[in-house]
Order: sequence, then C-alpha cells, then structure tokens
Amino acid sequence: MKSARAPRAAWLLKPTAFVQRLLQRVMVLLQGMANQRLMPSLCGLLAFGLTASMSVPVTAMLVPAVLLAPRHWRSITLQSAFGSAIGATLLVEVFHDLGWAQVYQLFPSMLDSDTWRQILAWVREYGVIALFFVAALPLPQTPALLFCALTRQPLLEVLAAVLLGKLLKYGLTAWLSLHFPGTLRRWINRASRSRPDSLHR
Repeated sequence: MKSARAPRAAWLLKPTAFVQRLLQRVMVLLQGMANQRLMPSLCGLLAFGLTASMSVPVTAMLVPAVLLAPRHWRSITLQSAFGSAIGATLLVEVFHDLGWAQVYQLFPSMLDSDTWRQILAWVREYGVIALFFVAALPLPQTPALLFCALTRQPLLEVLAAVLLGKLLKYGLTAWLSLHFPGTLRRWINRASRSRPDSLHR
C-alpha cells in the first residue's frame, strides 16, 4: 500500500524541482500569449490548475502576467480570481470524498503547525466568513478548505467566499505589481519556494 501511495504524494514531499519546472512552463505560456486577447482567459485556466493541484501560488503567475500585459490587468485579475475560486471549491469536494484519514496522509505535519491549527479554529468558529479572510490575506488556504470539506459547508458559499477574497487579494497584487514590480517579484520568489501545503494562494 505504501509503495502505491508514494508516487501520488511525491511532489508534495519534495516540491522544489517540480515547482521550478512548472513555473518555467507557466512563463513560456504567458510569454507566448502576452499580446493575445485570450491572455486573461489563459490566466483563469492557469489559476484553476495551480489552485486545484496545490502546486504553485497563483500570485506567482499573476504578477508576470500583469507585467507582460499591463493593459489587461483588470481582466487578468478577474479571471484569475474566478479560476482560483473554482479550483478551491473543487478541492473542498475532493477533500470530502477522500476523508480525514487520506488527507492526513497527504499532510502528515498539518496538526504540528500553529498556523494551520489557528486557521482551523477560525473556520470552525466563523465558517465561510473566515474562509473569505483567509482567501484575501497571505495565509495558507488549505486548512480552511479542509475544514469546510469535513463540515460540509455549502459549495456555493465556499465559492463566493473564495472569489470575493481572491478579487481583493489579486486586485491589490496586480496593482502593486504595476507600481512596485521589484518588491512583488522578490515576495513571489520567496512564496514559490514554500511547501505546497502552506502556499499563499
């Protein structure tokens, strides 16, 4: 059983090389579409995939996308927020189907993290309202989604909370990336080297 589960979770345990390769491919896609009208739609699809795979923070894609296509920063923000919100809602359903035992196998150290425990407590007390603030702030989103899954929060409410939070977060990130690109790039590089279960999506 252990050998069968290892390949599925291997990228979660040693994400550095995977993240670097994925970021390179994302950058190639963004550069190829920089002058195309479908650039915002591509960003939405990428945001969905990055969130659903728990691989790379969406902001690591958002910042270069906005810098490559500054005229479309509002559309990029909007579609990235929608894509990420749909991906997060999908994760809630997946976590529910997996159950606590299998999720714990994917994130065995989650209960050792003070941040995770604090976010779980917030969502336990405030529900999707806490999820909104987690989505809007630079906090790990996975524990909030996990608790929403285990307590069967309504999926439409989860979608709305994440969408509103991401609109605020990505909108501010996009605006800052246009005015202070160097500072944002350094912040994104640090976030991209984090473990996938603590990414600031």
